[in-house]
Amino acid sequence: MTRRVRSGLPSGRAWRTKAAVVGSMAVAATLCLSVAPAQADGGGGGWVTTTPPDYQPPQGPDWSTPEAVAKFLSDCGDSCTFTPTSWVGEPTEGTPTMLGTRRDNCTTENLDFNYGESETTGETTIVGLSLGANPVSLLPKIEHNWFKQNTESTQTTGTLKPGETGWFDEITVTRKAKGNWQLAGVDQSNPMAPVNAHNTWGPHEFTDVESDISYKIIRAQSRAMTEEEKTARCGNASPS
Repeated sequence: MTRRVRSGLPSGRAWRTKAAVVGSMAVAATLCLSVAPAQADGGGGGWVTTTPPDYQPPQGPDWSTPEAVAKFLSDCGDSCTFTPTSWVGEPTEGTPTMLGTRRDNCTTENLDFNYGESETTGETTIVGLSLGANPVSLLPKIEHNWFKQNTESTQTTGTLKPGETGWFDEITVTRKAKGNWQLAGVDQSNPMAPVNAHNTWGPHEFTDVESDISYKIIRAQSRAMTEEEKTARCGNASPS
């Protein structure tokens, strides 16, 4: 009997991309990617012996078009890792949402104010990374070291001058980044590792793909109190 051995790995061809600018992922219902046609061809496994005449090859992912590749990457979840390499374009900020309560400086000295643990639901709401409206189960893993080194830091401390009122805003920021997607493939070292519709076709790399990244920051804000606010909020302690 002829033994059949099927390799689940695609060919070793690289997919290069010169991606066009695409719409904001923060508005889209799925991950917003742009992939050039040169990246859209696919690879598959092979037989080490003669293929039986009645063999029907499994249907792999449709990588025949840039849109198909983008669809595959948008829902490959933990089977994929996205490593940003550079920002493309400037960040776009959403509408700020005030966190906690305002703090007033009714003294004659500068006053530091902090956004503390008691006022937040956890660090993930501050620096959590999201890609569009995709459920968490569909998001790729992100190279966080690059991300943290190349984004605006969350600001949880501010300084109020005498007569100022301050607060903290949470702001969603969307910015396009270029990077590489790595499809991990089946873990051959672990026979109990899950096999799914995505990792079956790895390992595989898609290079220079543009993706919109949405993340959240906290920013300290302050302004001078009006005379009415000084009277109402500071009373006899008003610095004026």
